[in-house]
Amino acid sequence: MKERETIENLKAFDESKYINVDLDHLIMYSVGYLKKIGVDLSLENVVVAAFRLFPKKFSLLGFPYYPDSLRVYSCLWRCTTDKKKQWLGGKIRQGFIITERGEKFIKEAEALLKETSIRQSKAMSQTRRKEAIIAEVSKSSAFLKYINGQGESITEAEFCFLLQGTLDSSKDILRENFLLLRQYAEELNRKDIVDLLDWLKIKFKTFLNF
Repeated sequence: MKERETIENLKAFDESKYINVDLDHLIMYSVGYLKKIGVDLSLENVVVAAFRLFPKKFSLLGFPYYPDSLRVYSCLWRCTTDKKKQWLGGKIRQGFIITERGEKFIKEAEALLKETSIRQSKAMSQTRRKEAIIAEVSKSSAFLKYINGQGESITEAEFCFLLQGTLDSSKDILRENFLLLRQYAEELNRKDIVDLLDWLKIKFKTFLNF
């Protein structure tokens, strides 16, 4: 219970300090901070800690008061399995350990958070978040298949992942995420993303009951 209260009482950084810092640095900072305060490095603890410390980066799309566990999981997976990184050891179910590389990366994350200018307008911060979300879409397997003429092979699971969900996610949430992504793509003049989403809407019309 004490560990849970400790995590729930974490204070969020000012948005301007982290809005331009990449997700992997923020996740590693979160892991490092949990270790510093003596909290178990479990997936659940990292999910809540990252959300409490950096809510604008780790909240669910369309639901700002809830953590996006899939986004945190993706970061942890990269930090653990990517051979160029390997900042973390351990496994999702057993918990994580910080490697020697990871310790150095955490110090780098701490420096980034200290150096980031606090003179960021709210409008710019919102734009950065939208850009980050659309950038994730651009890296998704669904987008890569689409631009390479393999759109018909996009699976329901890949579609859900693009919408920052899973096959188990509520269809209402997935539809809401779809509309928000399309809105962001239009605002940022990403016609390629708009075209992809419009095409996927037709392909998965029955799946999401559009």
